[in-house]
Amino acid sequence: AVFQEAANVPTYTVSGSVTSFNDASGDITLQLIPEGLSEPAYETTVKGNTVAYSFADVAAGTYTLKVSKANHVTREYTVVVGDTSVLQDVNIHLKGDITGDGRINIMDVNRANLHFKKKITLTGYEFACANVTGDTQVNIMDANRLNLHFKNKSKLW
Repeated sequence: AVFQEAANVPTYTVSGSVTSFNDASGDITLQLIPEGLSEPAYETTVKGNTVAYSFADVAAGTYTLKVSKANHVTREYTVVVGDTSVLQDVNIHLKGDITGDGRINIMDVNRANLHFKKKITLTGYEFACANVTGDTQVNIMDANRLNLHFKNKSKLW
């Protein structure tokens, strides 16, 4: 058998900043998952509320960038690595922080309530942030939990 060395495949860097809230010493986990797979090909952990991250030697392809931190809603971004390095800034919100300002306030309570009353429609990441009970809907239970957190009666985190 003749062994042939693999061709020199170019690689790139995926980097940026990640913004989160609350615990500045908490771990933020970032994973790059190749399209069609469920396991990450690259993973890193950083600490801070606004901090740089970087993945080196990333092969060209389409990836899901998955970002998670305790008490935050996991977020996913699609990252396409072509023939240059990629800069992708990311942010994740605390559970219940629909507006993304780092706290649960009356604006978050109102948005959940308006969704429940069918006056607005929360979709995507806003919906995920509002769904504090973890079921498949944003309803009065979610609005009540947000209101209790806002009034310091029962904290979500």
